[in-house]
Amino acid sequence: MTIAEDRTEISGGLTQVAGPLRLRVLAEDEDHLLSLFRLKPGYTVKQLRRDTRALTRLYYDGGQDNAAAVKRMQRNVITYGGANPSLGAIATATVNLTPGQYYLSDNVGPPGGRLYKLKIVPGRNTAAMPTGTPVITMNDKNRYQGASKLKATGTVLIRNRVSKGHRWLQVAFLQVKQGTTPEQVSSLFRGTGDGAFVLSGYVGGDTLSPGREQFLTYSVEPGTYALICFFPNPDNPGSTYVADGMVRIVTLDNNSTALD
Repeated sequence: MTIAEDRTEISGGLTQVAGPLRLRVLAEDEDHLLSLFRLKPGYTVKQLRRDTRALTRLYYDGGQDNAAAVKRMQRNVITYGGANPSLGAIATATVNLTPGQYYLSDNVGPPGGRLYKLKIVPGRNTAAMPTGTPVITMNDKNRYQGASKLKATGTVLIRNRVSKGHRWLQVAFLQVKQGTTPEQVSSLFRGTGDGAFVLSGYVGGDTLSPGREQFLTYSVEPGTYALICFFPNPDNPGSTYVADGMVRIVTLDNNSTALD
């Protein structure tokens, strides 16, 4: 999928065989996001659109009503991740899907983006899931665990290990200057920092529901990165998880051989 400001071009069919599915996203003109999700029975696209508008308001205005709508959406939508590359970059999300009706959403158009129905059918799928990759997890305390050193061009497995509730969490890599602290990053997203430490590289996966995982294949400049979650925190309306301290500093280096 190639995403630009006014269009999304899809190469390949929207009916695929169950098993490993790779979603390769090119952000042609600016940062773009592709999301993969499934609606629970009884929850409609119309309800999703309504709650997505509340999600947008929660970003900017907070509010308990908006937070309640976002929590309703989290209870009724299973998110499987996605890809969030910066301008001109390519990122690939790989997920293992069972038969059923799914949706893909870009960030072009109305709140929540345009929707594309993705049908996963039974059949023989010869593709293989990535193996031997480093792992990053998100836990009940809204913290990152796992690998702290990764390749700048590579693949990482991302897991949401939240065991209670329906929290959607993500892993995004934001390039920062060496020596940057987690508190500096959180302060920036609280609106109290100047952001002078932020460099140009950026790539990420999209949100995952608890118990879900995705592989993210990416290529960025070697350096220091902050793992962050942009998603608004409905338990603290008006804030995001990164602003509330969900930050981890990691190193991405293609010359390293001892990656953890």
